[in-house]
Amino acid sequence: MVFVYSARRMRQARLAFSSPEMMARLGLGKGSRKFAAGSILIMVSAILAVTALVRPLGPPAGAQEVPVSMDVIVALDISDSMLVPDGGARSRSTGDRLSAAKEFIKKLVDDAPGDRFGLVLFSGDSIISCPPTLDHATYLDFLSDADVTKQDLPGTAIGAALITAATKFRKSGLPRAIVVITDGENTYGPDPAVAAKDAASAGLKVYTVGVGTARGGRIPEGIDFFGQPKYKKDRFRQVVVSSLREGALKTIAEAGGGRYFYSQDTGAAGSLARVLSPKAARKSKEKFAGAEEYGPWFALASALALIAAMII
Repeated sequence: MVFVYSARRMRQARLAFSSPEMMARLGLGKGSRKFAAGSILIMVSAILAVTALVRPLGPPAGAQEVPVSMDVIVALDISDSMLVPDGGARSRSTGDRLSAAKEFIKKLVDDAPGDRFGLVLFSGDSIISCPPTLDHATYLDFLSDADVTKQDLPGTAIGAALITAATKFRKSGLPRAIVVITDGENTYGPDPAVAAKDAASAGLKVYTVGVGTARGGRIPEGIDFFGQPKYKKDRFRQVVVSSLREGALKTIAEAGGGRYFYSQDTGAAGSLARVLSPKAARKSKEKFAGAEEYGPWFALASALALIAAMII
């Protein structure tokens, strides 16, 4: 259909400036070679354009084997309390807890280039956002996309997140660890300490990272009719104040055989990275390389075919 439509449009355009007899003498008539060649080029251009939109990939470019230390599953809290603006308290930042948590994870990934990172997002429920991967750029893209709108259920269930991180990923034979990043407020679900102990029994160490402050703050909930900020209230219509529960996070880490870190401590991400990737850790090998995209080349070929059709 594209071929017929394009050919008809080209013929009509030429007839607007010349007669059928003149076109025949110039070799541009319906049965001429130029007409056929132009039509074929237009059809080829359309096929190449569609192929470019599919974004074909070539074989892995520069595949190489790289050492892998361990699988690190980061369980990131995306509940409403992570919107409290006390995430960067010690750095005098006005950023919320979720932003501070993401910055910590980015530093952790940078400081542990040999670890594969996976991502679990949790609130009242937990979801797998990214399986363990050495493609840290892609991993950070998933991390950037994480926000409170990804919640399946309201509330915070740290225990459920630990169970997901410990059981829902395929075993790779590498050492595994779970890093839970949260303010420590647990509203329901399995006991986090029990879940951490079960994870440790299965061979995973559990580390916790706290965000926020003990003083805490109000949970934003949009703005009212007059443009004033609204804050979350409990069933008694009292404004909810959310605070960092360091004691609970230390208990979880101790039950999981790991350690507790505070996100705003200087060098905390680097210290955790060194704990996760000790020099004595067993090494494994895995092929890792990106694949070259051929889409741009098909797009260029499509444009050249269309220009050639216009010139003929």
